[in-house]
Amino acid sequence: MVLNMDCADADQAPLRTELAAKAAALIPLLRSNAPRADRDRRLPEENVAALEEAGLFRICAPRRWGGYEGDCRTYMDVISEVGRGCGSTAWVAFISNTGAWIAGYFPEEAQREIFAQNPDTRFIGILAPTATTARVEGGYRVNGTWGYASGSLHAHWALLTVPLTLDDGRRDLGLIMVPMRELTVEDTWYSVGVRGSGSNTVTAKDVFVPDHRLIPLSKVMAFNALGDTERTLPYRQAFAATAVIAVAAPVLGMANAALDLTRERMAAGNKRIAYSTYGDTRQSPAMQLQLAEAASLIGTANASVKAWCDHIVNAAASLQQLSYDDRARMRAELGLAMDHCRKGVDLLMSVQGTSGFMEANPIQQVWRDIGTATRHGLLTPEVPLEIYGRALFDDYPNLSAFV
Repeated sequence: MVLNMDCADADQAPLRTELAAKAAALIPLLRSNAPRADRDRRLPEENVAALEEAGLFRICAPRRWGGYEGDCRTYMDVISEVGRGCGSTAWVAFISNTGAWIAGYFPEEAQREIFAQNPDTRFIGILAPTATTARVEGGYRVNGTWGYASGSLHAHWALLTVPLTLDDGRRDLGLIMVPMRELTVEDTWYSVGVRGSGSNTVTAKDVFVPDHRLIPLSKVMAFNALGDTERTLPYRQAFAATAVIAVAAPVLGMANAALDLTRERMAAGNKRIAYSTYGDTRQSPAMQLQLAEAASLIGTANASVKAWCDHIVNAAASLQQLSYDDRARMRAELGLAMDHCRKGVDLLMSVQGTSGFMEANPIQQVWRDIGTATRHGLLTPEVPLEIYGRALFDDYPNLSAFV
């Protein structure tokens, strides 16, 4: 077997450092614009332009089309930094970069159509197959409606899932790429958190999708244990594990932002504890313990998620399959890490006190964002814990394709 291991693999560490630094430099801008994203229910164009100028929409785009083709850990470090500035901006960046990575699985004709004129192409991505398809000459005719289309107000392309009947009669799910101009966006994202993500509803009416812009989902799911060994490192990563853990990046950033904001506020030394003799919250052992517990929960979550990213990348580099037990454990520990983030932020709200819930205090927006984001179906711990628990008993029912 001849492996396509070019210098991109060795370049990940300096690339990671460079892109994470660019993301960190945007935090003041993103934080200052976060209330506007929340109020307007869309990202400020200034945010989108800043991410594009920094190259943060091409983190995972194929290198051959001008992208950085970053690995799972590079992506995690960069997007979590964006999340320290604005949760909604990080959410859109996560969706778009995941779409750019998956686009690299499509035929070359599709990739050229998507990336050749714009390596910063932005995506929405929805895995629920809420559509119908009909086979026609040269492709499929698609009708359907998909909800929670994060990034819909700024995307160029839509990565969507549809049911298929293949030419040999087999039924499958398919991944399709559709230009956003061929879809209708309905304004439906009225949420208490991640309000700026534009996670609206998109509709396709008699949209023609040529064969080159469709791949059976089973084709990429075949790489759940180990990716495509003939390709560069990001495409040797286990597919489902990489797609699932990507969702955690904005949440880590939100939790880190809440910790930053709390420590900054306490550093002023003028936050007293009502109905007590403490004129400075920092002097209270009870508040010290709550802050320490919150920081520990958030730190543990960061360490766990990034360790799993490293495990995915190292397995890909050494061509080692991730066993089902490994992947089930990753899903369970990811869910627990997200729960740690949410609980940590709840503790920080107690340290902040009632004033933390005032609209003028930026932590309340982070609290709303993380409360919403951690309820994403790939991040909640309940079913993943069941999957892992059954795996520990050598019982492997098909509870989720994303293991």
